[in-house]
Amino acid sequence: MQAPPTFQPQNVNHGTKLPPAKRSRYRKFDIYRDVTQFNFVDNHAVLVSKTDHTTFRDLIWHLIYSPKFNSDLEKARAIFRWMTSKNMYSVDFKNVQKGSPEEVLTSFKNKKGTYARIFETLCGYAGLYCTVLTGFAKGLDYRPGDKFKGTEYNHSWNAVYIDENWYLVDSHWATRYLISEKNMPENLVYEYDDFYFMTDPEQLIYSHWCQKAEWQMLSHPLTLQEFEELPLVKSYFFKCGMFFISHQKGVVQTRKGTISITVGFVKPSNFTYKIILSENGDEMYQGHKLKSFGLQETRHNQASFTLRSPRAGSFYLTIFAQLLTGDIGVKNVFTAAAEYKVVADSAASDAVPLPNCSDSNWGPGVPLDQLGLIPSQKDAVVPTQSGKVTLEFQKTRPTFILCKLRKPGMKDEELERCVVEADQGDKVVVTITLPKKGEYGLEVYGNDPAKDGDTYTHVCQYFVHFATPDEQSKAFYQESPSRTQTMPGQTATQNKGYNPDTHKVTAGLASTYLDDRNQGNQDEDFPPPPPELLQQQYLYGAAPQHGVYANVAPATQGQALAYRPGKGTHDMPVPQQGKVTNIPISTKPIEVEKRNVGQEPPAPPPTFKLIPVKTEKDAGPPPAPQTATSQQKPSLENIDRQVLHTVDDHAIQVSKSDHSNVRELVWDLIYSKNITNEIEKVRVIFRWLATKNLKEMSFNGVQPGSPEEVLMGLKTGKTTYAMVFDTMCNYAGLHSKIISGYAKGADYRPGQKFKPGQNQHSWNAVYIYGTWCLIDAHWAARRIIGKQATTEEFHYQLDEYFFLTEPAQLIFTHYPDDPKWQLLERSVTLEEFENMPHMKPQFFKYGLEFVSHRTAVVYGRGEINIRLRYPAHRLVVAFNFSIQFENGDEEYHGVKLNRYGMQESVGGVASFRLRLPKNGSYIFYIYAKEDTPANKDNVYAQVCEYKIVQEEVAAQQPEPFPPCAYLNWGPGAAFFRYGLATYQQTATVLTRDGKAELQFRIPKTMQFMAKLKHNRSSDSELEGYCMNRIVGNTAYFNITAPGRGEYGLEIYANDPSTEGTTLFHVAQYMIECNEDVKAVPLPKLPGGYLGAQPKFNEFGLNTLSHHDPVVHLEKNSVEIQFSTAQEMRVTANLIDAESDKDYPDYVFTQTQGSVVSFVVVLPNTGFYKLQLYSIPAADTSQQLPGVYNYLINCKKITQQVHPFPKQYAQWKEGCCMETPLSLHQNCGDEVLFRVFVPKAAAVAVVAGDEWTHLQAPQPGMWEGKVKLGSLYGRGAKVTLNANYGGDPTSYATLLEYNI
Repeated sequence: MQAPPTFQPQNVNHGTKLPPAKRSRYRKFDIYRDVTQFNFVDNHAVLVSKTDHTTFRDLIWHLIYSPKFNSDLEKARAIFRWMTSKNMYSVDFKNVQKGSPEEVLTSFKNKKGTYARIFETLCGYAGLYCTVLTGFAKGLDYRPGDKFKGTEYNHSWNAVYIDENWYLVDSHWATRYLISEKNMPENLVYEYDDFYFMTDPEQLIYSHWCQKAEWQMLSHPLTLQEFEELPLVKSYFFKCGMFFISHQKGVVQTRKGTISITVGFVKPSNFTYKIILSENGDEMYQGHKLKSFGLQETRHNQASFTLRSPRAGSFYLTIFAQLLTGDIGVKNVFTAAAEYKVVADSAASDAVPLPNCSDSNWGPGVPLDQLGLIPSQKDAVVPTQSGKVTLEFQKTRPTFILCKLRKPGMKDEELERCVVEADQGDKVVVTITLPKKGEYGLEVYGNDPAKDGDTYTHVCQYFVHFATPDEQSKAFYQESPSRTQTMPGQTATQNKGYNPDTHKVTAGLASTYLDDRNQGNQDEDFPPPPPELLQQQYLYGAAPQHGVYANVAPATQGQALAYRPGKGTHDMPVPQQGKVTNIPISTKPIEVEKRNVGQEPPAPPPTFKLIPVKTEKDAGPPPAPQTATSQQKPSLENIDRQVLHTVDDHAIQVSKSDHSNVRELVWDLIYSKNITNEIEKVRVIFRWLATKNLKEMSFNGVQPGSPEEVLMGLKTGKTTYAMVFDTMCNYAGLHSKIISGYAKGADYRPGQKFKPGQNQHSWNAVYIYGTWCLIDAHWAARRIIGKQATTEEFHYQLDEYFFLTEPAQLIFTHYPDDPKWQLLERSVTLEEFENMPHMKPQFFKYGLEFVSHRTAVVYGRGEINIRLRYPAHRLVVAFNFSIQFENGDEEYHGVKLNRYGMQESVGGVASFRLRLPKNGSYIFYIYAKEDTPANKDNVYAQVCEYKIVQEEVAAQQPEPFPPCAYLNWGPGAAFFRYGLATYQQTATVLTRDGKAELQFRIPKTMQFMAKLKHNRSSDSELEGYCMNRIVGNTAYFNITAPGRGEYGLEIYANDPSTEGTTLFHVAQYMIECNEDVKAVPLPKLPGGYLGAQPKFNEFGLNTLSHHDPVVHLEKNSVEIQFSTAQEMRVTANLIDAESDKDYPDYVFTQTQGSVVSFVVVLPNTGFYKLQLYSIPAADTSQQLPGVYNYLINCKKITQQVHPFPKQYAQWKEGCCMETPLSLHQNCGDEVLFRVFVPKAAAVAVVAGDEWTHLQAPQPGMWEGKVKLGSLYGRGAKVTLNANYGGDPTSYATLLEYNI
């Protein structure tokens, strides 16, 4: 592509003074959370990278100007992705002149240039300020403890100015990264790493040290020595949400040969590690892997690596991480995350290799959880002084385990008889008897019979130490934080520590020193890693604050940031320090007399005269920017609340009276109450002016040029509120100024150009205690006519925003003809004013800030993401929006335009995702409200508006978002009112293999209902693809996407104890399926059908075997067990979920003590509903209420199915059949019956006409053999009967078999 002849780009970085280095007010996560936001830009940049250009003009035109990238972010992103996609060795131009941009771009292949210089050049010609930063970087060959020498800096990178904030970019490191710790060609991957685009300074400092301290952009820049002493950190460290807990120096010392290093993490991750000798990189020592001298354990979102050195000397410990995006074992790739140099002062006294077990991680973890086992032993280390160990594994579903004992020097066969596993139904008890003292490894293997067949998989391992108490107290594992005085979640260190709960997140992230052993020898301050609540949680996803779950609307601590909005393409003026008179605090209230409308005012004394403060010689002090220190600026904070109330009330009372002249009015308003405080004077005039109906005011004998003429001029439009305010101030002894200029009023539209004679407005500056302050009394007055009373009265609503408004805020709506009256350090031009977003007073009331899109007109290609920041740490703000075409139409082809937008709020940032349906101009309004119980009116107020010019829609016709109830996605207000919490931090959930799951932590018994929404499917068609259930204190929502596309998930809930059956909307999520899937819909079930029903807990019932009401089977039989707290009558029914056909003969109920079992066989594959009913035995009611419902998915037929016997009422009162559960020809001619029938005096089997009496070898147990050979094939019946005393000939039928 060739640039047009008229295109002559200029480098804005040449001869321009760059804005000063300053850390951005926004985190990377605030700007974007998903790289798919840049799909249009990225795809374009990659396409351009595949094209060769004759000149640099053609390249920059093709890359930046031809697609009309207008925003700074789009330009910087396009350049970054072009550089990370382009082979820089292939860049060539026809005519390369010295000093030309062509020379810069071709210099890299000649080894004379750098990526940073190329990036700077491209940015400059794209209109972006950019600078090259030089310094030291911990590159491929760097090892912890290495020293950087001299001033020959080894790397360069960039700072680029995007939307008035500096961001750090390293396009070179983003182009390649290492997948192992060795700098070998086979370990280099040339694939872009998004981490190095707009990297937060608190993260980049671990690998990049800028020699110019200010460009580190930290509150406390690091010296080179401090940088050298930080651990070696890779980008994957931050992608996993990791942070340091125990050691913040890269070189660490052992104590008597032992050390324990702990890191924290906030995203589900696996870990492993490698240890090598520092002098030669060898992994072996005397025939053993050095790794075998370390013990890794993972608990409480912490991973600890405890080492016992086999010798004195230095080692490198590299920690590898694997971010878990699904099941264990999926894409099992570990990536280097961090590295330490460990200096051993000596060999550890107990330095021998650990027992040779299968995994690098010791102790229970995720695999055990996935198998549904709860271990009694949470610690990886099991000490014993007797040689006997007992471990218990509670089962939450049918599971088998197998244990193997390992010990160096002993054969597995010798150790096999030392371990015994006893399956006790709801738990497995493992008993170990150790043959001799020493260290052992206990490996635990698990089997899920529903899907594993005969295969056992390693699920965890324990380190068992059989030794004396003294030996155990000196063992190497005592170094681990979990075994010191530090509790999980606190900081434990040996030289440098970090408290992840630190509040000082915006002040250099100050570090903490905690060393119990040597309090007197403290290190210099080092910056801790980014706190997980500030960085990883928001940058890379969910952060469990308390183990697993995080509340999705956390209050961001320590971020009381002053408001300083951006200005599109210019700097925010920085106020200067000036001389200020001390502002007196007013504390004496005014005595206010209540008046009736039309009441005569008090007459001024004859001696009172009106004396203007302004004369031709004294027009007042010259304008100057306000002072920087807010405490020195006049504000309502300088007036006591009670005083303010009386001042306002006095102004309102004065407004009820009619005055003959201004002298009388000024006396009544100010001098009669001896108001001398300048802020009070201004306030009483402002309040009177905003309250009085000036158009009905009348004076006697109005003279030309008199103050009365000015006030009366409002009737005829000859004067303005600003002129009246100025007149009143003049006679109150206050210097004021009428400011004229342009204002963005009610008829303003974003992007509008201002011309003389249009949008003219006037307002005031008033001089208060040495400072010029801004006031707009006209815009402050909002008249509302109230109900007619006995005396006519108007009610007014006052907009306080326009009283003493900050100049940096008023400039968004008011542009004075004389720039000096902007009262800003740097004046704003008219063009800049026109480009500013249109903001309403409520924007500032709610403390909002622009994160993106700081211009009034937004040019869109594809999707648009507009983001605002709100002070989540102090306000609960809810947002809404509306979209219309510029001509006012609100629909497109019968669909509301609002459906083409979605809003969500996460971590103090509100985002508005828009995908507009066609090219053209739109108006986009954003609304907000304080979402608290106190805000009973629940009214949204407009905070800002944009004009959006959609220049290009997506390749395919954009569809509206799914037709959900609200425009706000994610958790709603009711979600937090119910005290719910979730691990899902964003409103969009991606499917995996067409499936997705959401989990809510629930604080009490609740009911839920969920439903899917889709643009082209009805609610009823989608019923079978969404299911919810409650397990313990967690509500699960499972979605199976019917196909590729977007689905809305609406979730409703209530508290059944107080809200009956009415359900309330609590959340809605976007389920996005980008896969071609063949979905099998789940059965359509009513809301709340699955799981425990209300009577379940009331009757004291508990699940023993299957806690999840959805059971997936790889076979066609299952046994489900409950426990009871009292004697119960129970029954069950099995129903085909598709046909609704009952299969009562395929469920068999057994009772043994307090355990009730339901044995189920399934005749075909598919879904079945198992409905369980129960009632206390003491209740004589014949109607058994439903207590629990299961959904069983039978995937495979593995055994022949025979019906169970019919069960009569007395069978269900404590009876249990051991054999036979069914009768068929394969049972043989003679069948053994063994059955438990409590309370029976006699038990008999009747086969045809033949009676066989069973014998009782022990109380309650009956057994005997029954001949059945002659009955097969004849449709005969066999019954089990019991006599309960009394008449010896009276037997009750318990079971009835059909042969």
